Amino acid sequence: MDDQIFSALIPDVSATTRTEIAKTLRAFGEPALRFAADNGSRVRPLGRGERYTQASPALARLGIDVDAWPAPPAGLFVVEERTVYVRSRSAMTIGHEFGHALDCALGGGVYLSGIDPAIRAAFGATRQFVTPYAATGIDEYFAECVRAWVEANDPASAWPAVSRERLKRLDPTMHGIIKGIFDGLI
Repeated sequence: MDDQIFSALIPDVSATTRTEIAKTLRAFGEPALRFAADNGSRVRPLGRGERYTQASPALARLGIDVDAWPAPPAGLFVVEERTVYVRSRSAMTIGHEFGHALDCALGGGVYLSGIDPAIRAAFGATRQFVTPYAATGIDEYFAECVRAWVEANDPASAWPAVSRERLKRLDPTMHGIIKGIFDGLI
């Protein structure tokens, strides 16, 4: 896969850090990665001890101190900046947060999941989510379904392992939507 894609997606980091994050991103495939990069998506790992508000101008401006939350996130996506910020470099975190980046790129700067009638209908109709977290909101639903598509899991996680097969079995409608998105990017 073209290293220029990873340089565009993960700028201003060491080669070691880029390689570590790219290991998970490769599962998205070159067309999806190129599409996200061409639409301004970026991944920004936090440095040791760095706070999200130090890294994100939008979070700092808005006074959103996610580091003060009772359970600060391992990663987050800031729509305004089209940037994934990650404290954890685990496959699960990278896969999920990049799912948000792809959602935003597909929506032209807003989450496609929030405006696409088919995705909204799938979310409203499903009774079996690919993970419990997918049930918490339509954007999390989309990101977790994408994570299942690319099969980004962490062996030490208490969350259920995800896969395309699990997504197809539990939520065949969303499986078809995600497949159509990835097939359409080729």
